[in-house]
Amino acid sequence: MPSNKQDQKPLLPTTVEILSSGLRPYAETAEFDTSLATALEDWDTKSPQNDILVSRNFGSLKTRFTVDPNIHPPNPLLPAVSSWEKDEQLSSNGKISDVAGAELYVGWGQIDAEVCVLPLSENAVCEQNGYPCRRWAKGADGVSWDRPPPCPMKSRVSASTFIGDVTAKVDIGKLSPCTPRLILQAMSSWGQVAVFLPRSFQGSLVTSCSGTPRFSSTLAPLCTSIKEVGREKHWFVGDVYAWRAHADDVIVGSVFGTVWVGYEGEEEEAKKALRWGPVQWLVHIIAVALILWFMRIAFGVLLWFSHII
Repeated sequence: MPSNKQDQKPLLPTTVEILSSGLRPYAETAEFDTSLATALEDWDTKSPQNDILVSRNFGSLKTRFTVDPNIHPPNPLLPAVSSWEKDEQLSSNGKISDVAGAELYVGWGQIDAEVCVLPLSENAVCEQNGYPCRRWAKGADGVSWDRPPPCPMKSRVSASTFIGDVTAKVDIGKLSPCTPRLILQAMSSWGQVAVFLPRSFQGSLVTSCSGTPRFSSTLAPLCTSIKEVGREKHWFVGDVYAWRAHADDVIVGSVFGTVWVGYEGEEEEAKKALRWGPVQWLVHIIAVALILWFMRIAFGVLLWFSHII
């Protein structure tokens, strides 16, 4: 009986589109252009991600993410939508209305996170204005801007804990018209919060803490006080007269802790500013004593119920 092996043709490898980041796209996306590839040279593009969600009850989190807004995960693989991004989501038709970014949460533990946000492709089409980034870069009239105008699309980064310190560093590289606007939220109920902003940051800054927020010596002269409502203080970083609707937005807060905001590369200044004083030591000692006292009461109640039963 003749063999069919000679009639079989070798299987050819299937052609798979590979992004410049080294990953195949989850969904249809705009092709990468040479300008974006050049912008990626200065980045650590190992394992870029988008729509990052990390949540744990106990244990510290120290990590570094590279957020690539050009990666479009399919909706079934996306994490549950949080309250702060319900109104603006990644659409399912390949166009970008808002870039998800990263959301980190720890119940009891510290967060030390560094997030790098890559620029959008110049071919990415924004649903808000209806034309791609390359046209936005040149302006509607075709004239180049002296300063890159704010991109309507946003990249959201959130880091929050219940008990523990939060350190958040965000880097966006060289500012370009394809750089999504930064929406950053760093919160802790019981701990210190330190935020390191990119040097190109310009926009709204809201701080919420029991005392006075601390700014780095470089950032402080650029902060203009806008309003103060209770514990919340609103500032504008940069030239307030150059404010535009699509500006950066940062919210930093701690219920029982110190808040510090500065630029990337100012770690030593942050350490000096966040050193505990006598009052902070006293507050934390009292807090630990109260927690131990409540645990003792709870244990006693459990023993009492066990004897009754």
